[in-house]
Amino acid sequence: MPKKRSKPPYKPKIEYRYTLKDVAEAAGMTRNALNVAKVRGKVDPGNFRNMVSFLIRVIIERRLRGNLFAHAVGAKRRVRGKQVSRKKARKAAGRK
Repeated sequence: MPKKRSKPPYKPKIEYRYTLKDVAEAAGMTRNALNVAKVRGKVDPGNFRNMVSFLIRVIIERRLRGNLFAHAVGAKRRVRGKQVSRKKARKAAGRK
Protein backbone atom coordinates (compact mmCIF):
# COMPACT_ATOMS: atom_id res chain seq x y z
CA MET A 1 0.00 0.00 0.00
CA PRO A 2 1.22 3.50 -0.76
CA LYS A 3 1.84 5.99 1.99
CA LYS A 4 -1.11 8.17 3.03
CA ARG A 5 0.03 11.48 1.61
CA SER A 6 2.04 10.24 -1.36
CA LYS A 7 1.48 11.64 -4.83
CA PRO A 8 0.22 9.36 -7.60
CA PRO A 9 2.94 8.29 -10.05
CA TYR A 10 3.54 10.74 -12.88
CA LYS A 11 2.11 9.60 -16.19
CA PRO A 12 2.75 11.88 -19.14
CA LYS A 13 -0.26 12.56 -21.33
CA ILE A 14 0.25 10.84 -24.65
CA GLU A 15 -1.26 12.31 -27.78
CA TYR A 16 -1.70 10.35 -30.99
CA ARG A 17 -2.18 11.86 -34.43
CA TYR A 18 -3.20 10.38 -37.72
CA THR A 19 -3.39 11.80 -41.22
CA LEU A 20 -5.50 10.87 -44.22
CA LYS A 21 -2.43 9.19 -45.65
CA ASP A 22 -2.18 6.93 -42.59
CA VAL A 23 -5.87 6.03 -42.73
CA ALA A 24 -5.75 5.34 -46.48
CA GLU A 25 -2.72 3.09 -46.00
CA ALA A 26 -4.41 1.18 -43.18
CA ALA A 27 -7.57 0.76 -45.27
CA GLY A 28 -5.56 -0.39 -48.31
CA MET A 29 -6.85 2.38 -50.56
CA THR A 30 -5.51 5.51 -52.20
CA ARG A 31 -5.87 8.97 -50.74
CA ASN A 32 -8.13 9.93 -53.65
CA ALA A 33 -10.46 7.00 -52.89
CA LEU A 34 -10.56 8.06 -49.24
CA ASN A 35 -11.36 11.64 -50.28
CA VAL A 36 -14.23 10.35 -52.43
CA ALA A 37 -15.57 8.40 -49.43
CA LYS A 38 -15.24 11.57 -47.34
CA VAL A 39 -17.17 13.65 -49.90
CA ARG A 40 -19.91 11.01 -50.13
CA GLY A 41 -20.31 11.10 -46.35
CA LYS A 42 -19.09 7.55 -45.65
CA VAL A 43 -16.35 8.76 -43.32
CA ASP A 44 -15.63 11.82 -41.18
CA PRO A 45 -11.86 12.23 -40.59
CA GLY A 46 -12.45 14.58 -37.67
CA ASN A 47 -14.35 11.95 -35.67
CA PHE A 48 -12.08 9.21 -34.29
CA ARG A 49 -14.91 6.73 -33.64
CA ASN A 50 -16.15 7.19 -37.18
CA MET A 51 -12.65 6.58 -38.56
CA VAL A 52 -12.25 3.37 -36.55
CA SER A 53 -15.64 2.02 -37.62
CA PHE A 54 -14.82 2.91 -41.26
CA LEU A 55 -11.49 1.05 -41.07
CA ILE A 56 -13.14 -2.01 -39.50
CA ARG A 57 -15.82 -2.02 -42.22
CA VAL A 58 -13.28 -1.73 -45.02
CA ILE A 59 -10.99 -4.41 -43.59
CA ILE A 60 -13.87 -6.86 -43.08
CA GLU A 61 -15.20 -6.24 -46.61
CA ARG A 62 -11.78 -6.81 -48.15
CA ARG A 63 -11.25 -10.03 -46.19
CA LEU A 64 -14.69 -11.35 -47.16
CA ARG A 65 -13.97 -10.71 -50.84
CA GLY A 66 -10.63 -12.54 -50.85
CA ASN A 67 -8.27 -14.41 -48.60
CA LEU A 68 -9.53 -14.41 -45.01
CA PHE A 69 -5.99 -14.58 -43.67
CA ALA A 70 -4.49 -11.83 -45.84
CA HIS A 71 -2.86 -8.91 -44.09
CA ALA A 72 -5.17 -5.95 -43.76
CA VAL A 73 -2.46 -3.36 -44.29
CA GLY A 74 -0.70 -3.40 -47.61
CA ALA A 75 -2.77 -6.22 -49.01
CA LYS A 76 -2.37 -6.40 -52.77
CA ARG A 77 -4.50 -8.11 -55.34
CA ARG A 78 -3.72 -11.77 -55.54
CA VAL A 79 -3.92 -13.97 -58.60
CA ARG A 80 -6.46 -16.72 -58.12
CA GLY A 81 -5.15 -19.95 -59.55
CA LYS A 82 -2.11 -20.54 -61.69
CA GLN A 83 -1.81 -19.47 -65.30
CA VAL A 84 -0.81 -22.30 -67.58
CA SER A 85 0.91 -21.64 -70.87
CA ARG A 86 -0.52 -23.54 -73.85
CA LYS A 87 2.81 -23.59 -75.68
CA LYS A 88 4.38 -27.01 -75.99
CA ALA A 89 7.80 -27.40 -74.49
CA ARG A 90 10.59 -28.38 -76.84
CA LYS A 91 11.84 -31.88 -76.23
CA ALA A 92 15.35 -31.20 -77.46
CA ALA A 93 17.24 -27.92 -77.61
CA GLY A 94 18.09 -28.16 -81.35
CA ARG A 95 14.76 -29.40 -82.75
CA LYS A 96 11.93 -27.24 -84.04
